[in-house]
Amino acid sequence: MRLSLRRRTALLLFLGAISLLSIGHTAVTGPPLRIGHYSSANGLAGFVLDRLGTPIKLRLDGSEEIWALTVEPAPFEAVSLKRDDGLYAMRIDARGNITLFTGASTSVRVIRDQDAQPLAITTANKAKAEETAATLGKELTRLSGGTVEIALVAKALAPDSAEWSAMADAVAIVGTSLKEVLADSLGREAVAKKVKRILIRDSGQVAIKLSGQMLVVEIAADKPIIGRPSSGLLSSTIGKLL
Repeated sequence: MRLSLRRRTALLLFLGAISLLSIGHTAVTGPPLRIGHYSSANGLAGFVLDRLGTPIKLRLDGSEEIWALTVEPAPFEAVSLKRDDGLYAMRIDARGNITLFTGASTSVRVIRDQDAQPLAITTANKAKAEETAATLGKELTRLSGGTVEIALVAKALAPDSAEWSAMADAVAIVGTSLKEVLADSLGREAVAKKVKRILIRDSGQVAIKLSGQMLVVEIAADKPIIGRPSSGLLSSTIGKLL
């Protein structure tokens, strides 16, 4: 059976549209399986999960902090994603279903509800990092009732080095942690008495210690996110040091 020119044209357009839809479907269901925004059914919990590379990254809604997660095997071919403070963030079963841990003994199932951009820290140079540190020092001084100075030491970094972004990110994480500590009256009293200076130093390793009245936070500026402690690790460590 021979088709008219009009019908052949319509058929070709239809097949072309089907082909484009197939190509679009392939593009949408590839990478989005490894990155996206997820929410609980009640809408009370939400986060971006970035599994495009190592480390796996997580950012909770309403927070600027990016968490680095490590993978641990779990029963029934599942995997658990663990934070640097030892707490589990979530579990992914063999079918890809995700359970978010919202407390020591509470959890909630989540679903992917929209696309998301890859997670990355904010860019900064030396001047911007030092400005951020000075602003945080004034804020912590006000909140603690004492005097808190923040100093940055990264002797190997040029003023315009991209690694100052990691230094600025570490400042923000220190701020998140100490504001949490200062929200408690006992924590506020301890900080006012025992912390007069905070030193964030690029030493090529991750460490937290108290030297006299100086809180020293060591980072590896060449390793964004994994090269500095999370706010959770900082808070738990500071609690022990103070």
